[in-house]
Amino acid sequence: MQNIRKILLILLIIPIVAIVGYYALIFILGGPALPNFFELNNHDAGTHEVSVEILNSHNESIFKESYRLHPEESVSRTKPFNLKNSFEQKKYTFKVVLDNGVAEEKTSISLHRWSTATINLYWDNETPIIIGVVTV
Repeated sequence: MQNIRKILLILLIIPIVAIVGYYALIFILGGPALPNFFELNNHDAGTHEVSVEILNSHNESIFKESYRLHPEESVSRTKPFNLKNSFEQKKYTFKVVLDNGVAEEKTSISLHRWSTATINLYWDNETPIIIGVVTV
C-alpha cells in the first residue's frame, strides 16, 4: 500500500515538473518580456496631435488617449499585465488619428510578450502614419 502511494505521488509530480520546466525553459531562452505595449514617435519637424485607440480581439476599446508630440518626441505605454505574462499571441487593432482627422490609419496586429507595436509619424511621407511591430 505504501509503494502505491509513492508511485501515485511520483506520477503526480512528474507532469507538474514538466509543465513548470517547459515555461522556465521558454523564459530562459526567450528572455524577459518587452516592457512597452506601443511606442509612438514623431519623426517630423512639426508638432502634431495624435489620438491612439486600441481595440482587443472582441472589438472592445481597451485604450484611448491623445498626445501632443513635438518634433522628434516619443511616448510609450507599458504592456498590460495579461499580455506581459502570457506566452500566447493576442490580436489588437490600432486606430491612429493624426491632427484631428487629417490622416488616419487602422491596422490589426498580433502581439506577444516579446513584441512591441510601433507608431511612426512622417508628415512628408506618402503615408504619414506607419504602424509596425518590433519583436526580439
